[in-house]
Amino acid sequence: MQALHLVAPNTLELVELETPKATKKGQVLIKMAYSPINPADLAFLTGQYGIQKPFPVVPGFEGSGEVIESGGGFYANYLKGKKVACVASEQGDGTYAEYMLTDATKCVVLGDSVALEQGAMSFVNPLTAIELSETALRGGYKGIVMSAAASALSAMVQYQAEKKGLSFAGVVRRQEQVDKLKARGVDYIANSSEEGWQKGLADWAKPQGKMLFLDAIGGGLLPSQILGTLPIMSKMVIYGKLDLENDNIIDGRDFIFKEYEVSGYWLSKTASRKSFFQTMKDTRKVQAMLKDGFETDINAKFNLKDFAKAIGTYTTEMSSGKVLFEL
Repeated sequence: MQALHLVAPNTLELVELETPKATKKGQVLIKMAYSPINPADLAFLTGQYGIQKPFPVVPGFEGSGEVIESGGGFYANYLKGKKVACVASEQGDGTYAEYMLTDATKCVVLGDSVALEQGAMSFVNPLTAIELSETALRGGYKGIVMSAAASALSAMVQYQAEKKGLSFAGVVRRQEQVDKLKARGVDYIANSSEEGWQKGLADWAKPQGKMLFLDAIGGGLLPSQILGTLPIMSKMVIYGKLDLENDNIIDGRDFIFKEYEVSGYWLSKTASRKSFFQTMKDTRKVQAMLKDGFETDINAKFNLKDFAKAIGTYTTEMSSGKVLFEL
């Protein structure tokens, strides 16, 4: 089978590997169809992700395909012959290959109405959006503010926020991104390249009350600038690190006088604390999203041999939609 091999940080190769076999109870072999490139994948490729695996390794965290072999066990046997969304095991090879071996519990059957392209993206972003919006609801926050708000994840968080009666604001830096958020019906849009954007965001947020600020940038001054506009007792959750060169610049006075909070969020840790049945419940919410017509924009599809072009396209055009490997 063809697969991508990460042999060192930032060093990928297209290789021929022997197709694995499902030999252990609870394992399944999946003939992969599609796998997206996510920010977490970029972090893994550069050696900056929270999970590292011995080299060489097939990267890729999520995807979709058909289960063609079971190693035994009730759920693994049930999955055979079904189209599934799947994630890679924490120890084994990932999704950037024609076939992947993983645990049956890391697979969810896709409904007939869900295309394999969309199913390939039904774990990382949707589950993150559900969890973060529920965090806002549980914490009594009145709305959600997001940086890098032209992303696919931002659209999903907005969808979940609206369902829960929460307001939603997005911060972007280019006019074309403003236009994209307007088309999505975002409650408030701040363009950080325009003069006076902080005052505008502060005026919008103040009468509502404390906000949950979801930050994907994780570096430089902008996250602190956004947080500083929000009402007292607001909270910043850092869930991404798009700025790989700079650390966050935090104004300590805001935390003293405005009683702000800051924390981090990592889906892998959250998911590991959930039971299989809780995860199934969450993925049913994802299926409901897709049935409601909510789909992730796809910018381009590439074969594995064009991996350099695929990664380059995603890196430079993140706000244009997802890039998928067609396997």
